[in-house]
Amino acid sequence: MAKSKPKNINGLMKYLRDQKGMDINGSSQKLRLRNMGYYHGYKGYRYIGTPSKTINFAKFAELESVYNFDKKLKALLYPHVMFIETAFFVIPLGISVT
Repeated sequence: MAKSKPKNINGLMKYLRDQKGMDINGSSQKLRLRNMGYYHGYKGYRYIGTPSKTINFAKFAELESVYNFDKKLKALLYPHVMFIETAFFVIPLGISVT
C-alpha cells in the first residue's frame, strides 16, 4: 500500500469538505484547525472504539467542541493520573513520599 503525501492545511480543509462532508471554511477555522493539529484534532476523533463506528461531523464546530472537551478532561485528570503513576513507581522502590 503506497503512502499518501501529507496534505497542507488547504488540502486538509478541502478533504474534510469534499470527502467527509464537513462544513469548514474561512481563515478563522483554518487557523483553529492548524492549532489543533490534524492528528490531535480530526484524526483523533474519526471513530469511537473501532473504525466501523465512525463519527460524521457535519460542522467544524462539532469537531472543535469534542476537541475542547477532550483537552479540558485531560487537563483535569492528568495531575491525578501522574500522582497514581508515581505512587506505583516509588512504593516498590521503597522511596518515602511525603
